[in-house]
Amino acid sequence: MKNSFFLVIPTQETRPERLKEFEPKALEQWLFELPTANPGLATRLIQDFITDFNILKMSPQLRLDALEQMRPKVLIIEDYLRSRLIRAAFPKEENDLKILQVLTSIEREFTVGYWIVLKELSRRQGSWFQGKNLALSLQRCIKGLSSVVISHFIMGLPIPDWVWIDIHSLYKLSVTLKKESVKIADATNTLNKASSPEECYRQIILLSVSRPTGLMQKEILQVYSFIETLFPLFNLSPVAVEGQQMQYVTMIDEDKPPFLQVEMNSIRDSASLYIDFTRLYKAFEKKDKLISLTQTRFSSLHVLKNHEEKPSLELLDYLEQRWSGIELQIDAVFSDRLDRYIAIGMAPAHSLQRSNLTQNKNVGDSEAEQEILVHSESDRLLYCVFGKTGVLSVGHLISFRKSDKPGQKRSLGVVNELIVAKQSNKISFGITLLTTQYYAVDYTMANATDTSAAYKGLFYNADEQLGEASFLVVDNFMLKEGELIKMLMSKENIYLVLKGKKNVGLGYWQFECQRIAAKIDKAQPKKGYDFI
Repeated sequence: MKNSFFLVIPTQETRPERLKEFEPKALEQWLFELPTANPGLATRLIQDFITDFNILKMSPQLRLDALEQMRPKVLIIEDYLRSRLIRAAFPKEENDLKILQVLTSIEREFTVGYWIVLKELSRRQGSWFQGKNLALSLQRCIKGLSSVVISHFIMGLPIPDWVWIDIHSLYKLSVTLKKESVKIADATNTLNKASSPEECYRQIILLSVSRPTGLMQKEILQVYSFIETLFPLFNLSPVAVEGQQMQYVTMIDEDKPPFLQVEMNSIRDSASLYIDFTRLYKAFEKKDKLISLTQTRFSSLHVLKNHEEKPSLELLDYLEQRWSGIELQIDAVFSDRLDRYIAIGMAPAHSLQRSNLTQNKNVGDSEAEQEILVHSESDRLLYCVFGKTGVLSVGHLISFRKSDKPGQKRSLGVVNELIVAKQSNKISFGITLLTTQYYAVDYTMANATDTSAAYKGLFYNADEQLGEASFLVVDNFMLKEGELIKMLMSKENIYLVLKGKKNVGLGYWQFECQRIAAKIDKAQPKKGYDFI
């Protein structure tokens, strides 16, 4: 690997009088005085410091020692900037794009520092000590470029040109130098204390085929950490994997991420690597060992990291489907290619269905303003150029109707994929359809008094057949399986037992409902027949 396309080394300046700034004691003092209480200033100082640092010519050992000494501070700033990026939904504000530019600039420049060391050491025939530094530099370069990829995934933006080809080339270089399996201590790992260049490469490869457009922003970091536990369960193969129906292939000589290859190709190609999921598929047969029993997928939008080692069952199901090659958008929900009016959240879904809203109503009405006109991107995706920021996220509850249908002909679904157009407020999104027709209902607990406030819910029948199973979608996380509720529907009180609780969206739960004939009041003792 003679050159890097993304990690461009600046022209080196010989200024020996400045090298003392980067010796351990001087650098320790500078880092100690960094104003961490002022993140904006600290970020600016770190960015300028790294840029100046990369320009100066120095020995590989001094540069590497300085990089390792700076790394904890750089990682803290990286975590802080990422936390800023995931605070709100899409479209993102202009300020978020500025933060992304600063974040990826720091990630890139910091990785360039390691690349300078790596390029110089790889030209020499050095000692064992230099060999150890080679492995360290390789691991840090792959990890640094992986950070650039992750930050763009978080913002839903395309990966910059030349990043993938550099990641592939660095992995190839590690194999050439026989350093791919050398373990390097790494504080960025959530679970493992050390990782090799090959493991770092496999980690970002597997994250890429997890279809990040279908993950919430916080889940991208969670999945990336979770992959560390899966290292023994998957590997890379130079040939297509026998018996594996869907093949993910990486063209390591091209600037492309891994992609799904439909046709089986067993011909050996030195420029191709396949992901072998054989052992991972076997592990999925016993999911209880891999999942958290206390977590649900759509628990919170604002948490940066889930420090628990295991994902929720819903998230693991998602990953299993993606790694098995199952498309995220299977059904052609929008095959008619018509425009839709959508409303986001429980309150508008309830009020719009409850009202007599039609297309002829004045646009200025408050309920009409809750609806947003969206267009057909394909038979599986919709798109909209939003006038506001922070409107939509994976997991949001969506009610929608065709533009030529009255307001009460509404379907219900959850956003399952979100694709951001570069440098615009255009968002394309897919929907997991819950039902094509639902009813707005009010409910209380069965033992509630007449003065108790009612909760809003969305009720529907499976396959829209009254005799089939029925379901209730609520935003009340306090409801539990086995509880009895009283639901008002069409001026009739219906008593339902709730079962099969499922977290279907961000702050939304679905219950399967079992209707009972009447309220059972166990507090009242049975009375004898009055005619005996």
